[in-house]
Amino acid sequence: MLISNNDLLKNKNAYSIKDLIENVKHLNTKFLLHTQILDEDFCVEYILDVRMNSGDEDSYLLCENYILECQPHLNEDLFMKIRNIKYPNIYEDAL
Repeated sequence: MLISNNDLLKNKNAYSIKDLIENVKHLNTKFLLHTQILDEDFCVEYILDVRMNSGDEDSYLLCENYILECQPHLNEDLFMKIRNIKYPNIYEDAL
């Protein structure tokens, strides 16, 4: 199934995580975050931007706090645990 950004906007909360993963490379991250119900794994893998100060216009938006605010059903402890497993050294460097 091919999903477009327009599909996300028209069909809020309509797509499975599996379908979103299959289409994630051509979907707008902010549209995903604001239109679909995502899980902790998906958010860490595909939404979280750990390249803070990368110069990317949206990098500051796609931080932990913003994701948790946009997806209030997420378990913050689980989200942070998955983040720490996937990116174990990224936050130590900032200290």
